Amino acid sequence: MRSIPRTLAAALFIAVVAAPALAQTVTIDYDHSVNFLKFKTFSWQKLHATDPSVEDRITIAFNRDMEGRYMTEVANGGDVIVTAVEATQDKAEFTNFYSALTGFTWQSAAGSGGFLDAGTTLADVPLNTLIIDMYDTKTHVLLWRGAITEPVAASQDKNDRIIDHAVTELIGKYPPKYKKP
Repeated sequence: MRSIPRTLAAALFIAVVAAPALAQTVTIDYDHSVNFLKFKTFSWQKLHATDPSVEDRITIAFNRDMEGRYMTEVANGGDVIVTAVEATQDKAEFTNFYSALTGFTWQSAAGSGGFLDAGTTLADVPLNTLIIDMYDTKTHVLLWRGAITEPVAASQDKNDRIIDHAVTELIGKYPPKYKKP
């Protein structure tokens, strides 16, 4: 009889300690002065993942979820430019991805005009993070950023489901509500 309470106590302790490690972290930020409902098309500019099949999974999930938000992919010249990076190896992978985006003002401390004005710190990106950014095609200014950190599964099939879920979770927060100034 004494072993049941001890077992339950041990299981509860393990659940409390392990839950933060298994939980996802979702972060969304956007330019609050933009009415996102005016955007009807998007174009992919850059996508990076450690595996081409993961890139395909991100693209498929993103396109499917954006279609449900009345946005359509066009090859070039969409209303917004989309980039995505899956940070799975180290922080340099994320930094190198964004340093290759020339002409974009997201990394400038004063370049965004109110959104992310404090600058973006690339050194603190957790591993197993998917980051999706949307830029204004005309100005190249960052409009919306979603980041989600997910645990990695042991099997590739489960990882595909995790990526699909991560993209759906992020795009579920798009478009943000617009309040007229």
